[in-house]
Amino acid sequence: MLKLPLTVLALFICINSKAQNLNPVNSIDYFNLGVDKYSQKDYAGAIDAYNKSIQIDSTNWRSYFNRGLTKKDLNNHTGAIADFTAAIKIDSTNEILYFVRGMSKYVLKDFKGAITDINKSINIKDGYPSAYLVRGNANKDLNKFKEAIVDYNKAIKLDPTFEEPYFQRGVLRGYQKDFIGAIADFSKALEIKPSNQNSYMNRGLARISINQKEGACADFKKAVILGNKEAKQMLAKYCK
Repeated sequence: MLKLPLTVLALFICINSKAQNLNPVNSIDYFNLGVDKYSQKDYAGAIDAYNKSIQIDSTNWRSYFNRGLTKKDLNNHTGAIADFTAAIKIDSTNEILYFVRGMSKYVLKDFKGAITDINKSINIKDGYPSAYLVRGNANKDLNKFKEAIVDYNKAIKLDPTFEEPYFQRGVLRGYQKDFIGAIADFSKALEIKPSNQNSYMNRGLARISINQKEGACADFKKAVILGNKEAKQMLAKYCK
C-alpha cells in the first residue's frame, strides 16, 4: 500500500495566508480566500477563488500551486499536473513544484516522468526524505530494485523516524526473498507506527516463508484486530 507523506506540502499551502477578506478585490485577497476555503475542505470554493486570483494576476505561482494541490485532493491529477507545470514556468527553481508534479505523475503511473521530476527537485535542493521515497517507489515499479533500495536507504538516513521507507524497503526485500531483511524492516516500521496493519500482515508473510509459524500467526492475528481482511485468510490457512 502506497502512502505518500505530505507534511512538506502543509508548510506551503499557507504561504502568504492572511485572515479571510469578506470582500476580495485583488489577487492576494482571492488567494487568501482560497486558502480559507481549502482549510474548510470547501474544495470547489477554493478552486473558484484561485481561478479568480489567477485571472487578476497570472504571474503568482502560489495560486497555481495551491489550485494544483486542491485538484490533487479531488483526485484530479491531470489537472494538478497542468497547474504545477504552469507554476514551474513562473518559477523553475522551486524544488517543491517538481516534487508535487512528480507525485501526481507517479499516481498516474508515469513512473519515468515521476523520476525525472524528482531528480530535478533533488538537484535543486536535496534533503527531503519524501522525494527519495517517491523515487524509490517509482524505481520499484519499474523493476529497478537496486536503485529503489538506494532511495529508501537515503530516505531513512535523512529521517530515521520516517516509517514508510522501512515498509517499502521491507516489501522490496520480500520480493527478493530476503525475508530476514524484510522482517527487520517491518519490525522497525512497527516500532514507529504500531497501528499499521499492513506491516503486521507483511511481516507475517515473511515469517511464514522461513517457517517462523508462531511469530507469523501472532502477526496475522494482530493484523486482523487492526482490520486486515486478507490476514483472516492467512490465519485459516496457516494457523489452525
